[in-house]
Amino acid sequence: MFELPYLEIYAEIFEKRLKNRTLESMDIPQEKCGNVSKAELSEHLIGNELKKVWREGLSLWFQFDSYAVLEMTFLPSAELKVLEQGQEAEVDSGVFNLYFSGGQTLSIKDANELNIFRLSAIHSDAPDVFSREMTLEYLINLFADRDEEIKHVLMNQSLIRGIEECFADEILWYAEISPFSIVNKIPADRMKILHRTIKYVFLDAIKQIKRINFLKLDKMDVDLLMIHNPDKISSPTGKPIKVEIQDGITTYYTDEQTLYV
Repeated sequence: MFELPYLEIYAEIFEKRLKNRTLESMDIPQEKCGNVSKAELSEHLIGNELKKVWREGLSLWFQFDSYAVLEMTFLPSAELKVLEQGQEAEVDSGVFNLYFSGGQTLSIKDANELNIFRLSAIHSDAPDVFSREMTLEYLINLFADRDEEIKHVLMNQSLIRGIEECFADEILWYAEISPFSIVNKIPADRMKILHRTIKYVFLDAIKQIKRINFLKLDKMDVDLLMIHNPDKISSPTGKPIKVEIQDGITTYYTDEQTLYV
């Protein structure tokens, strides 16, 4: 899925450029990507103003003045753009095209055609990483009775929303915790560091993305990743980066990270 920093920035861009514009029509070549038909989407969305765009977990949510909410989840291969009037030639048959008043088009393209959109967003009791509920106490209680590896727990969207494979590795490196550590063995002082590090890593990534390519952002770029990056052989401190693949999950780490078992 798209990583959290990119979704935060896309939400900011889309709200700034599309808020209070009326959805006039839509083009959905791949209806299999949604949980409802194009006809039902049209009934609830077309003719209504877009009032708010925000990120929840690993999805973008679009709320219209009809109170309908469109949830969209993207693969890393997706390309998202807002096209202005006069750029119609760039609109291609993708997964999803939304045409707004004023001539603006939200265009989503992906050759894999496996992105997901839902009418009425799926609510979860799991806290988002930026939410007030994501407290140190929540982490302590979450880890207390579990004997799973820390990376798997961090990536479990039913427990914590917003952390995917790449940034789990980044967070754990900065927190100096091995991704293979058992969560109920991690000491309290290290838990405090982990809790602070989660938000720090994401906020820093958002800052770096805006600085590097905010104006031309249309797809994900791994350049800002310090550890989970196939183009790097050592960490920022010069230690060799190791790679291990288990059950389809690729983990990047170094020997600087303490293993708690």
